[in-house]
Amino acid sequence: MFAIKRELKLNNVETSLMRGNAGFKRFVYNYGLELLTASWSFEDVKASDSKRIDAIKKLFTQVTMQKSEYAWIKLYPSTVYQSAFIDLKNAFSRWRKGLGQFPKKKSKKKGDSFTVYKTAGIYPEKGKPPLPFTNRVVINAGKVITLPGLKQFRLKEEIDFTCSSQTFTVSRIADKWLVSFILDAANVPPIVHQEEKIGVDLGVKVLATCSDGSFYDMPHTTKIAKTKLSRLQWHNRNKILGNKKLKITPSNKGRIYYAQLAKQHAHIANIRQDTTQKMTTDISRKAHVIRIEDLNVQGMVANHKLASAVSNNCFYEIRRQFVYKQAHFGTKVEVVDRWYPSSKTCSNCGHVQDMKLSDRVFNCQSCKHSQDRDENAAINLCNAPLDKVRLA
Repeated sequence: MFAIKRELKLNNVETSLMRGNAGFKRFVYNYGLELLTASWSFEDVKASDSKRIDAIKKLFTQVTMQKSEYAWIKLYPSTVYQSAFIDLKNAFSRWRKGLGQFPKKKSKKKGDSFTVYKTAGIYPEKGKPPLPFTNRVVINAGKVITLPGLKQFRLKEEIDFTCSSQTFTVSRIADKWLVSFILDAANVPPIVHQEEKIGVDLGVKVLATCSDGSFYDMPHTTKIAKTKLSRLQWHNRNKILGNKKLKITPSNKGRIYYAQLAKQHAHIANIRQDTTQKMTTDISRKAHVIRIEDLNVQGMVANHKLASAVSNNCFYEIRRQFVYKQAHFGTKVEVVDRWYPSSKTCSNCGHVQDMKLSDRVFNCQSCKHSQDRDENAAINLCNAPLDKVRLA
């Protein structure tokens, strides 16, 4: 499967429509979350979270939507609230399995998003699949896209080919609205990789150093953007966005500042994402087996001297991208035990010696071998014994 993401070109009326749909989904999600947690106090009710959410959904459609004060709900597509209940089910399922935290109420500060999809199709016979493309939205090549249940919208960047999809997710980053959808297409991984195995050492000074001698670093534009962000925050340190509980309305200059702040944060996030995506793709095309270290990121962030650099280099995100790109590029990601002394071991003779974090060059006391610290660690990760390696 391939995902396509494009920025929408909206006017003020269309922007208000998007915000309304996002607010509707946020309202339904919080509505279901509040009722679900309240239902746990009912001693006579014994049901799973999924069945409770189904009952809450029935209550929402048959009771809440029929009230006069909620007449505005009918202005928005039904798939918006249906997707909200689906997201709530997934959130509680992940929490029950220990894969995520307890679901929290959604707020505007966390960003706006909603999902719409086409539900109807032409079914020739009961129990058989629908006719091709009748339950999907056909997207023609160009700068126009039709969202089911809404209308036709313009795109800032054209789509080069005709395709189709059923589900569309609209999200907001700063002041930009984007739409993403998935295409059913076969992934053809590369048949031959240049290298059989490669070790990747993630560091603070250099983003990633490979055992073949290549390295990847965060671009200098990240430091420039972070400096601009700090200057912007300092110059506007006394501005507030307002407080609904205290009935404090935000000033116009406050609104402008927080819009600029969101843009700058999004700019830094885009630089990081672009760098990590290109790096992980390049390494996945190069080697069949990718070995990385099982880093204790939470412990590294606890060190105030390393916290900023570790957070900026996105160690966990790099590992996540390597893992999900396995199916596409035909790679195998292996994790080396975090207690394996890759930085303290000589890649030439295997001698183990103590090293300080400030030592950037590994000078072996046994064979006098001298090599860059990160490159030496990357080679040791590539040659780590099998008892210290597991699949990611």
